[in-house]
Amino acid sequence: MSQYTTEQSTRMDMRVPQPVRDIIDRAAAMQGRTRTDFVLEAALEKAEQIIERQTIIRLALQDQELLVKALTRDRVEDTPQYVKDIAQEYTARVISE
Repeated sequence: MSQYTTEQSTRMDMRVPQPVRDIIDRAAAMQGRTRTDFVLEAALEKAEQIIERQTIIRLALQDQELLVKALTRDRVEDTPQYVKDIAQEYTARVISE
């Protein structure tokens, strides 16, 4: 969050039911933070997760071939770990859908 403290701020208003605001205030207080800081960090974290999940993975042709082999469970000794991680995440996401 501190990376954004020097940036110019803009206002963002929203309406929330009182019980929701009370829960947010309680959680923020438990962490010794302001409501704004708490909500901003939570919203930013969630937005980054969504963007990461929705971003199209662009791989070089060689990496695409390795990914296909990893997805088809071919045992490839020289498959980079990040390709294996992508294959595992993709497989888990497809199974959970």
